[in-house]
Amino acid sequence: MKNNLFIIKGFIIYSFILLGLLTSNSLRAASNVWDVLRKEFRVSHEVTRPEVQEQIRWLVAHPSYIDKVSRQSEPFIYHVIGEIKKRKLPGEIALLPMVESAYDPFVYSGAGAAGIWQLMPKTGRDLGLKQDWWLDSRKSIRPSTDAALNYLVYLNKFFNGNWILAFAAYDSGEGTIARAIKTTTRPGRPVNFWNLPVSRETKLYIPRILALAEVINNPKRYRINLPSIDYLPYFEEVNIGTQLDLNHAAKLAGVSYKEIKKLNPGLNRWTTPPHKPYKLLIPADNVKRFNLNLSNLAENKRTTWTKHHVKKGDNLYSIAGRYNTTVNMLKRVNQLTGNTVKQNQSILIPKSQGIVALAQSDQPSTKPDVDRTNSYQQRSTKKKLYTIKRGDSLSAIAKRNRTKVKIIISLNPGLKKTTILKLGRKIQIA
Repeated sequence: MKNNLFIIKGFIIYSFILLGLLTSNSLRAASNVWDVLRKEFRVSHEVTRPEVQEQIRWLVAHPSYIDKVSRQSEPFIYHVIGEIKKRKLPGEIALLPMVESAYDPFVYSGAGAAGIWQLMPKTGRDLGLKQDWWLDSRKSIRPSTDAALNYLVYLNKFFNGNWILAFAAYDSGEGTIARAIKTTTRPGRPVNFWNLPVSRETKLYIPRILALAEVINNPKRYRINLPSIDYLPYFEEVNIGTQLDLNHAAKLAGVSYKEIKKLNPGLNRWTTPPHKPYKLLIPADNVKRFNLNLSNLAENKRTTWTKHHVKKGDNLYSIAGRYNTTVNMLKRVNQLTGNTVKQNQSILIPKSQGIVALAQSDQPSTKPDVDRTNSYQQRSTKKKLYTIKRGDSLSAIAKRNRTKVKIIISLNPGLKKTTILKLGRKIQIA
């Protein structure tokens, strides 16, 4: 009898252990970004459409694209999926930044769209995103995601719950899609996106999104290895109070300046904006360290500049001379349009480190590390682009545009003197 009791107890204990292991494995599996995202997919991927099939074939032939764009999404995709789930929206929306920007927040399009959601300046302003010398919230992850989702919800309602039309309108504007519908569809009849007279870009945009969703939904079917990304917060938002230099923020958190800049791409300068509290994104694993070090940081050590209170008789020229800087620098830092200042006005004076950082912060963004060949549209981070023509060489391009070959090479990672220039390729020249 005792032996039977021992056997029963042993079986019960073993069962609990086994149940715990199974539960643990389930939780571990569910904590993968792709598993979470698949559960949120709601839009038909229309895999029988030839346009979608073409894009699927391209993805299968270029597995490095999905690998790179997935890895670039890692700092931000948890937040994006979380906001999508909170609003009960389709998970396919999380793939829009893959097509728009490859999840690179520093990408600028030739038309001026910015951030992972590639919002145009006017669209950003209409959605309440601040854009000034200090800050471009179109590139800030939290406000831009909030704005983009608000815009998509509006577009979905505008097109009577049709997400395909909403995505198309996100790419080309609701007016464009509405006019296309009006010219091809009788009132009261269902709208078929594939029959609409839209631009080539929009015709490719929708199948790109659907193909990505299909491949992510069925990676084994297409023999695609998705990189493992834990469904865990990558960053936390910290209210830092008054102005703080990003170099200081990096040291306080124990991370690189590059990491802080990556999480706070909306900051156009080397520091948070003056005259107001600011919420900085800090890597989740480093928040405690950051908060502790910040609490011990003296107020006068937070920034690399000082303030000058304008006195009677002061002008920008005398102030610039006193602090060994330039009038143009003072005007830029303080967003002054004229040359006059008022008594008791506070003027921000960059110290030497700040001036260096300011110069660095005005450099063009780097090219995103993503293969965008074939139909996957290249989104440019460049200020001035040049399209390769027949017979071009780097020396000829440099001479024609009054620059140097070494400058062009430095602005285009991967470009070398020996690189064969492909007809139609765009390169940055300034």
